[in-house]
Amino acid sequence: GNPFFLLEFIKLLQEESLLYFHLGLFEWKWDEKAIESKTSLTKNAVDLVLRKMRKLSMEAQWFLQCAACLGTSFTIETLRLIWEHQRKIDTNVSSSKQSTEELLEAMVEENYFEIYDNNKYRWTHDNVGQA
Repeated sequence: GNPFFLLEFIKLLQEESLLYFHLGLFEWKWDEKAIESKTSLTKNAVDLVLRKMRKLSMEAQWFLQCAACLGTSFTIETLRLIWEHQRKIDTNVSSSKQSTEELLEAMVEENYFEIYDNNKYRWTHDNVGQA
């Protein structure tokens, strides 16, 4: 859990411009007070992942919730069935423009899921699925 938390925390710092590489000085720069004030509630991996998820579109958040219902691993076919059903019954996602494949690819790129064992997907970390 700790390496996952550390990597996600550093990504968060970079995304929020709290940590950056200064090309002119060829060194990393940061503001400790800004980091402490903006990340004081991020004490564990679940908090960190929730914070990251809240920045996603509503469509992506609903998609992750559907995937979470499937457990720790799933196939694209199973997720597609659940997602298509959700899109039909829920007005929040019924106008979704992205296909299941596009959303799944985006979530893999964002490090929520990873591909394993012949096109099966799983959460990259237990805490991601919990969030």
